[in-house]
Amino acid sequence: MTFCELCGEEIGYLPFRCKYCSGTFCKKHRLPENHQCTFELKHTPLVPKTSNRGDPLLVKPQKSKSKSKQQKQLNNYLKRQDENYFPRVKRANNWSAQFGGTKTLLILILVLSIVAAFFYEYGLQAYIFFSLNGLIYNFSFHTILTSLFITEIELFSYLAFIDIFFLAIMLFFTYLLSRSIEIRFGSFFLFKLFIVSSFFSLLVFTLLRFTLIGLLPIDLYPIYMGFAWGGILGLISYSLFPMMNQEITALMMIIPVRLKGKTFLIIIILLRIFPVLFNPFSFIIYLPDLGGIIGAYIIFRYQIRRN
Repeated sequence: MTFCELCGEEIGYLPFRCKYCSGTFCKKHRLPENHQCTFELKHTPLVPKTSNRGDPLLVKPQKSKSKSKQQKQLNNYLKRQDENYFPRVKRANNWSAQFGGTKTLLILILVLSIVAAFFYEYGLQAYIFFSLNGLIYNFSFHTILTSLFITEIELFSYLAFIDIFFLAIMLFFTYLLSRSIEIRFGSFFLFKLFIVSSFFSLLVFTLLRFTLIGLLPIDLYPIYMGFAWGGILGLISYSLFPMMNQEITALMMIIPVRLKGKTFLIIIILLRIFPVLFNPFSFIIYLPDLGGIIGAYIIFRYQIRRN
């Protein structure tokens, strides 16, 4: 005879066997909640799932705790990767606060260049433009810094409109390309890159000046220079170095044209040294601007080696 494992009652008919704990019980205690079932043999039911082929598959659901832990680890890893790839990046919600470094730099160049034009008009160019003559005879060592942010604009001549128009176009291109530098590296790096590029232009000019000292004596031929163009070419070239073989959209006479990065850079260089074709002796004025590209390339190679 069979007896109920809970109350001990004799079972004279077919006993009830629990599928969760395999115990034998009477009719009164056959339900799991009536005999305090331990559910030792309880299993997770298989959930039917349809594959892409339409065949029914039996897939056992994964444990949510393990899946949640793996997802959390993945999210933390991706977050660290973003922080390493975009160091010191703070995206402002206010549009006017974006690219503040780029806007400040370009406005500074434009304003100081206009101020320098008035200095030049009143014969005070030695106190704002860089020249070896000014360093030797006027002790204007501060021009080593001021000349980095200015370029010569002839406000009181018939060429004033051409100078301002060409400068505005280049500042516009610089703004479009320099934003990526500020987004990735910050405003401090943007200013540092500009100053280094302008300073390399100053070094190239000084080297050329000493090379031609026999033809152009310092005391007889003072040449006053601003090196903002070197910094502008440095910013543009630094933005183009990573995509020299990639096609980008450039505005040529207000018409968008697809050009490779190196082609775009060559066109900008040719436009800058174009006046040399009409006056070969003016190369000492326009050639130093290419020193900014050299300074930007040195910084670019240094960052590649460091990373």
